[in-house]
Amino acid sequence: MLIRELLANSELPPVRTVGPDRTIYELSGQLRRHDVGAMLVVDRYGKMLGVVSERDVVRAITEYDDGVVGTPVEAIMTRTVIACAPGDDVVDTLELMNRKHIRHMPVLDRGKPLAMISIREFDRVCRHLQIQSRTDELTGLANRRYFLETLETELARSRRYHTPLSLAILDIDHFKHINDTFGHDAGDQVLCDLGKLLVGELRTFDGIGRLGGEEFAILFPNTMAANAQMACERVIAAIRTREVMTDEGSTRYTASFGLTDAGDDTADAQAFLKAADKLLYQAKGEGRNRVVTRSRNPSSNPGGSLPNQNAASAICEPEEVASYTAT
Repeated sequence: MLIRELLANSELPPVRTVGPDRTIYELSGQLRRHDVGAMLVVDRYGKMLGVVSERDVVRAITEYDDGVVGTPVEAIMTRTVIACAPGDDVVDTLELMNRKHIRHMPVLDRGKPLAMISIREFDRVCRHLQIQSRTDELTGLANRRYFLETLETELARSRRYHTPLSLAILDIDHFKHINDTFGHDAGDQVLCDLGKLLVGELRTFDGIGRLGGEEFAILFPNTMAANAQMACERVIAAIRTREVMTDEGSTRYTASFGLTDAGDDTADAQAFLKAADKLLYQAKGEGRNRVVTRSRNPSSNPGGSLPNQNAASAICEPEEVASYTAT
């Protein structure tokens, strides 16, 4: 984001100015009256001479003792001013302010002051940009890039502390049919509905992301595959109860899951993701609307396999899910 975009999207107060011959007493009154942290010091022709802030006033109190109130502004102002321009980058400007210990910076366009921006405002915008860069715009979940970063972090933590870690990839079944029948706006509503459902059904520390299209992913920290499977079964059961209202009528949907846990032979996050994705395609091939699970870590289950004793996969059939949910 550029400074000009920040100015266009922020309700900043107008630039306040003060003459160099004004006293600190008068300056303090103006700072308080206008509720600003800093002002530009300009001469009678409007030429900028420096910047003066609340911090300068506080510093002057210790330097001028009883005569502080009558001290002119030019005696305490900062004469060497670092300014930014509308075409400067917000993040770069914030880094400069932190490096130079600057709390307020004027925005100048061909020498004309446009605004006075505080480091707090810059920090707020940068935090907002950071959230945007990590968030899927449609669903509000983590986007693919941030989810993969989290996956890398959790995988490293799992290896370091020898704790279990499970990963599920899920895909909305026949999503193209929903788009073709009800339109892409309806498809977006289904995606958002699934995102809300996942947030509501899973733990606050489970990582949830949208990888792209109709594909989502769930990261289960400190969780064995058998326990993660129960969570996926709960989600599948909840999905079956959903009905999404669209402009073209109501629609229902189902989802398929591929679930695995990290083993000693899990090379990296991409390999982990690929293993779960392969199981997702297996779930699709076996009829959809189910979770296919394979544990790569024998310690995740006492018998070395998942509850149905199928060495290749544990498939949650609709009847089994309903039984689990009722229980």
